[in-house]
Amino acid sequence: MDPSGKAQVVLGLGRGGLFGTLFGAGWLSWGLSAAHKFTLPIGVLVCAAAAFLVACAVYFIRRGRSLRKKYPALDQSTGRKMNRQFSIIFIAEFVGIGLVAFSSSALHRPDLTADWIAIVVGLHFLPLGKLFHYPVYSAAGIAIVLWCFLCWILFRGKALTAWAATGTGVILWATSVHGFRRARQFARGIA
Repeated sequence: MDPSGKAQVVLGLGRGGLFGTLFGAGWLSWGLSAAHKFTLPIGVLVCAAAAFLVACAVYFIRRGRSLRKKYPALDQSTGRKMNRQFSIIFIAEFVGIGLVAFSSSALHRPDLTADWIAIVVGLHFLPLGKLFHYPVYSAAGIAIVLWCFLCWILFRGKALTAWAATGTGVILWATSVHGFRRARQFARGIA
């Protein structure tokens, strides 16, 4: 891969890691709250870990931008095409989340909300892996979906919400950490 492509990968993994970190923190907080385990020490630990991961994301976003200035991309149309496809995936995810939230409410089963939303989130990762040429996103999506189906079988009530949300948060953070490690490899490959 040429240096401009590597610079774009560093930037993309930084951005993806930022979203994974923030949403992962939200999922972890939701799950720990549902389990009544979100105490002050746990909250401080989650916030400290999230702050560290956000700092990593910001570093790789800035590093990717500076590398991209140094090695500009030759083809701008690919980025526009990817942005359109990403927008379609995002809209489909948003609609899916709305549908499952409405459905769980209509069924008077609020315990299904977190699990079903997480399944939609997991499904949205499947096309992202192909779009960004990063199979780890597809693997993360499969892991989230399988985890949530397992939770759906094993748990009910608050336990379902707690386990589904916490597991989803852990998978998102693990995906972010993996992305940062890859971004570091690409950045070093350019320098």
